[in-house]
Amino acid sequence: MTAPISKAWFEDYEVAMALPSVDLGPMDRYDYIPIALILRDTNPLHLDRVYAQERGLPDVVQQGPLNQAYLYRYFTALLHDPWDLVATKMRFAANVFPDDTLTCGGEVLALAPEEAGGGIVTCAVWQRNQKGETILKGEAKARIPSRR
Repeated sequence: MTAPISKAWFEDYEVAMALPSVDLGPMDRYDYIPIALILRDTNPLHLDRVYAQERGLPDVVQQGPLNQAYLYRYFTALLHDPWDLVATKMRFAANVFPDDTLTCGGEVLALAPEEAGGGIVTCAVWQRNQKGETILKGEAKARIPSRR
């Protein structure tokens, strides 16, 4: 990530407010190898450029769970504690290739105050490449504490 994100309090959020965006990259094909081992995903589309090109792709494809991990890392960086993440749902929309630059961002959809202070913030979250194509999109909910 390019810079630390300041932690907002529940009172700082408003519906339709844009979340700060963060740029990641460029993506590196050599990062795919340990992820392939961790995921036990040795699909040649992720590791073999010639194989990927023979199937009509410009290069190897970055693993979807790695893209998703970047978006989770972005969103949890907004939280006071990573365990304040309450729920997520994500949809994969496009592929990521070596040298792509990703931007993660979002927008506040809803606020639900809690009696004890703070509340649940529901956000639309997204990840886009340098061409503006959406890679991932979804929703994330988090418990945000009150300033008081």
